[in-house]
Amino acid sequence: MTASHIGIILHDFSTGGSERIAIRLGNAWGEQGRRVTLFCGTQDGALRALVSDAVDVVQCSPETRRSAVSRLHLARRVARDIRLIEPDIIFAPGNYHMPVLALLARMRFAKRPLFICKLSNPVRGQGTVSWLMRLGEAAMRMALRPIDAFTAMSPALREQALPVFSGHDIYHLDEPILGDDAAPPSQAAPDSRTIICAGRLAPQKDFALALAAFAQVDPALDARLLILGEGPLRAELEAQAASLGIADRVEFRGYVPDIGPALATARLYLMTSQFEGYPAVLIEALAAGLPVVTTDCSPAIREIISDTAYGAVCPTRNPHDIARLIEVTLRASPPDRARLAASTNRHRMGKVSRAYLALFDSLVSRASSGSSAGA
Repeated sequence: MTASHIGIILHDFSTGGSERIAIRLGNAWGEQGRRVTLFCGTQDGALRALVSDAVDVVQCSPETRRSAVSRLHLARRVARDIRLIEPDIIFAPGNYHMPVLALLARMRFAKRPLFICKLSNPVRGQGTVSWLMRLGEAAMRMALRPIDAFTAMSPALREQALPVFSGHDIYHLDEPILGDDAAPPSQAAPDSRTIICAGRLAPQKDFALALAAFAQVDPALDARLLILGEGPLRAELEAQAASLGIADRVEFRGYVPDIGPALATARLYLMTSQFEGYPAVLIEALAAGLPVVTTDCSPAIREIISDTAYGAVCPTRNPHDIARLIEVTLRASPPDRARLAASTNRHRMGKVSRAYLALFDSLVSRASSGSSAGA
């Protein structure tokens, strides 16, 4: 049997990485002949324009916008549409939607779909596992027990999740970050000293650390910092740049739908996040031929930066240490951009979307065989 009808849960179309990937996967599945329905709370958000005509969008009633308890309401309201439309699979694109999926998986359906959740962030904090952490993991494991399977974006994220979700199937599927028709990376201008940061201007991304580190980079290198993204901390970050005396060398460009053109002319990508799941933007940077300087913010970081040619991982969150790695990278000869781009080929959409369909088909077939045996 095949998963002929796939449902995707999205609260809304905000500009998160998990939402963007989910929409692109849905588009690819639709283009490959599967019926795809995107169940949402509201159609608000810039990413709504990315949904192709191959995907149906069903907004629950009443419209449900994000709030402290909105995921509880979303599960109940979306369940009505799922019962009516009867997809084979319900796929949640990340940890944010886990509560929705956990509630849905406990509900009754005349035709129950399989509930599959992608782990978009680590489910266990770094460091020593305390009794309090184990208590939280036990609560999470109990809440998510009805979910049928998980997918993880890297071997490291899968290994980290295995003890937390013991008894569950967890499958490693690469994150489909890149299109199949991407052009080879262009060569940056020889005098390019542009450093790029991108993401929502929110505490998780810690652009304050990026600014503090950039302020300590040797002025003789004539580097410039380009920050792409929008968010609640923009005014605070602009004030910080001014207080550090670097406002004339920092540009806040705001949200851009495609960071490709900026990456094509830059020299270095900088990421200073406090935590990440599998940071897609690093794959985009490497695919564009850019080396990376990053904090050690995810179990997957050292899988991505697996070679010193790809950049450097700073083991501390000290601005001085990050600044020194930036200087070393800027003073070195530009890397072989084609080599960096080749390291990202496993993240092509066509390959990964087909792998997802193969997994969905096998799970539906297995569930059907189990039902037949128990009949």
